[in-house]
Amino acid sequence: MHLRFDMRDAYEAGATEHPQQVMSDLGISYYHATPQSIADQWWFWCCENVPDILPPYLTELKVDPRDCIGQGLDNNLAESIFNFQQTLSK
Repeated sequence: MHLRFDMRDAYEAGATEHPQQVMSDLGISYYHATPQSIADQWWFWCCENVPDILPPYLTELKVDPRDCIGQGLDNNLAESIFNFQQTLSK
């Protein structure tokens, strides 16, 4: 599962730590994190240990990383994330 961390929503919910620290505090691990500064978001790829109920500032990011080339990912990284995602699905 990929997750979108909305920094504005996090701030309103009282989460003021860095997004990577918040993910760690929630016990969520991930393969790669991509800041999306223009949207005040972070995208976390291939998340594991995701709680059943997410805080309001975390939502599922339903995209193929290969469609995000140029949005913080290059060809190699997008393919690497996609391949890692496939190993998690098995």
